[in-house]
Amino acid sequence: MGVPREHNAIIRTLTLLLLALAPGITQETAPSFTVAVDARVELLTALARLAEFPEYTRSVGAWPYRDAADAWFAPQRNHEAVQFLRRLRAQHGVSYDAVASLALHLTDLPDLKERIDFASKPERLDQRYPLEATRAFLGELRRFAKDAKAAEFFASQSQTWQTVETRLQARLAGSPSPEWLRAFFGAPALASCVVIPGLLCGDMNFGLGVRFGADKPEELRPVLGCWKFDDTGMPLFETVTLELFAHELAHSWANAVVDSGAQKLDPIGEILFNLNAALMRRQAYVNARTVLYETLVRACVLRCLAATQSLEVAQAQARNDVNLGFTWVPALARALGDYEQARAKFPTLADYLPEIETTLRAQADALVQAAAKAPKLVSITPDNGDTAVDPGLEIMTFVFDRPMRDKSWSFIGRKEDLPEMVGQPQYDAARIVLSIKMRLEPGRSYRFQLNNERSTGFSAQDGTPLQPVAVSFTVRAR
Repeated sequence: MGVPREHNAIIRTLTLLLLALAPGITQETAPSFTVAVDARVELLTALARLAEFPEYTRSVGAWPYRDAADAWFAPQRNHEAVQFLRRLRAQHGVSYDAVASLALHLTDLPDLKERIDFASKPERLDQRYPLEATRAFLGELRRFAKDAKAAEFFASQSQTWQTVETRLQARLAGSPSPEWLRAFFGAPALASCVVIPGLLCGDMNFGLGVRFGADKPEELRPVLGCWKFDDTGMPLFETVTLELFAHELAHSWANAVVDSGAQKLDPIGEILFNLNAALMRRQAYVNARTVLYETLVRACVLRCLAATQSLEVAQAQARNDVNLGFTWVPALARALGDYEQARAKFPTLADYLPEIETTLRAQADALVQAAAKAPKLVSITPDNGDTAVDPGLEIMTFVFDRPMRDKSWSFIGRKEDLPEMVGQPQYDAARIVLSIKMRLEPGRSYRFQLNNERSTGFSAQDGTPLQPVAVSFTVRAR
């Protein structure tokens, strides 16, 4: 969607909004945390690759460890554990972070038993796992680990594991994020924290953990993926890793805060999610609650980055949040600045929930009003989502509900994902129908977006931008 003027103003003044830090929250040296590859996570993510989970099979560059894992486990591609995991995805939505979440709730190989009775619904075990089916799956998982000789493969990769651990530890050394965030949320003394390099997680990062109960220490287990590699084929962990570390740690506390206020926050989350559901789904934020988690995490991370790194880093992250569709996050970051200054009144972030609700409700109302004024895409040829487009189709058309600004458009996407356009797009005399000559390749899938949060070429005659629209279709083979 286009960024309303009030959101641009918020971003421009973010420096002032982030200057005030809460009394008692300082940049003290963080308590120790360790970095360790986890065999359970490696086992489950290797299984997800065999099951062809698309998020786990995206190409992220040359990675010899991944190739070695694929070759080792390939003979088990038809194993019942692989088929079972596919069914869990198809029937219950098990995907993305749910894979590693289950791994962390199991004992070590080869036993792979429940660390907490799953019948008790462990607080941080992903809720997509049905009890009986999950227990049946664990039986197959144990057989898979034995049949594939998984422990033998992991032992053979000990040097790679150690190199990755050393690199990530060096990048995160001295990070104040864990203790700063703990104090910010008003959480008890920091529990054990182990950062897990997800060697087969590609560009995905997950804020995971295990909570055993109110009277027992929590295990924080953020998983950071590997997606960029040096000339030797080993992962590179760059400065962005520090922001990812803070982001995934924040989930450990923020999700619980959102859950505690879900009755009032969920209706607001539905509005925020539906403002651009397609964009959110493409980022794996598939429902309102997930968007609320991300909203609070991102706002908290802005405060953390300003305090522990620099205002410039926080401002850059705020712009990124807006570009990803979270246009309301800077306003929430401003409200959290007020929270920092009133910790005597609000000892924990959970105590501040009424103000969080007020801020998000005001943002949702403003965005709904802006959306009501925006032009609408009435139809598109070929149909959006069509999986059998005629390869002979030569004209793509977009029909809008009002006259649009002439010679102005924004097609967003990678060049290879866009149809080959022949000449310039042309509006009809009323500037309601836009036509584009194109060449389609049989068997190809195309995906792109009209407008994004920065590029708003598709605008009505009065300058009001079209909200971002995701477009995708597949051309049938001849």
